[in-house]
Amino acid sequence: MKPSSAACALVALLSVVAVAAAADEGRKFDGALTLSTQRGTEYVGARKYGVSVRPGFFLRWGRLSVSSGGGWASVRHDDEIRGLGLQLRRTDDVDLSLGLRSDSGRDESSSDDLRGLGDAKRTIRVRIGGTWRFAPDWRLGLGWTIDAFNRGGGNFVELKVERDWRLTQRLELTTGSSVTAGGPRYMQTYFGVTAEQSVRSGYAVYDPGTSLRDLQVYTTLRADIGDDWVGLLGLGLNHMLGDAADSPLTRRTTAWGLNVGIGWLF
Repeated sequence: MKPSSAACALVALLSVVAVAAAADEGRKFDGALTLSTQRGTEYVGARKYGVSVRPGFFLRWGRLSVSSGGGWASVRHDDEIRGLGLQLRRTDDVDLSLGLRSDSGRDESSSDDLRGLGDAKRTIRVRIGGTWRFAPDWRLGLGWTIDAFNRGGGNFVELKVERDWRLTQRLELTTGSSVTAGGPRYMQTYFGVTAEQSVRSGYAVYDPGTSLRDLQVYTTLRADIGDDWVGLLGLGLNHMLGDAADSPLTRRTTAWGLNVGIGWLF
């Protein structure tokens, strides 16, 4: 089956199951509109920092959800599925989900350090994920994401562990750590340098393989402000690993990030 046919089949499967999920008698609608300011590196491994302001939204109807990054403000604190998401299974201990989202790739113009490398193509990604709540307030998550249209994005996996701390009735602290690994196609697109790119950019040729990408530790504070508003303060530290750390494109192996957001619930 060609990649495009596989992607169409996955989209069709997601649509069919979504219709069935929406037909559940126990369905419930909720949503959020958010606005956040983020400070972090221009790309993963970049030398320079930048600041961005991002509006977001989150809509959920039963097991079906649509999100552009506003899921942190939702009433129910499930792991957010970016793009179109479907919760395949939910129990007290285990969640299984399927997601479909747009990947904007990476623009050469987004950083001076990327000049001559060309753009990483936009594509559609499919994600299969699961969460295991193995102890009170603890959860372990695993996600596998693939480039459905085979446009150079390859595939990568993320493993994370998180712990929630209820400080007061309106304040909740979450601490966590995650590790990410990429396949050879993904690593080549985002951390490799071909012979042609070497001529244009001046970087040495670099051919990474399947490897760990980075390790992150983070903490977020979520505050309920009245009945319809919620605020977020997040701080994270990222450390590059494996072939990603050795890439000539990685100008900073350790970086920090800050996220401040506000959301309106409906």
